[in-house]
Amino acid sequence: MGAKIIAVVVRDRQAEAFRMSVGLTVLDDTIDVFITQPVKNDDETVVQLEGMKEMAELGVIKVFTMRQGTDFQYITMEDMARKLLEYDNILPY
Repeated sequence: MGAKIIAVVVRDRQAEAFRMSVGLTVLDDTIDVFITQPVKNDDETVVQLEGMKEMAELGVIKVFTMRQGTDFQYITMEDMARKLLEYDNILPY
């Protein structure tokens, strides 16, 4: 069984989504994260987001967001919808 391409769509359970995304990197799968809502400012979410930033900087994962001016790659809703067709698994949080 080969490596999979996995999308994690971050909505309401943001801290859990960020933690799961980082955890998935232990496999040989490709992990892309799509942040669809403004990031919450609670302690747990902020800590998990820092881990995501580190992994993205290392090139381990790609992070897309629908908000311009962030540390992550901007993507429109339409482009995200087209891109999601490329994935083996989509995990909504």
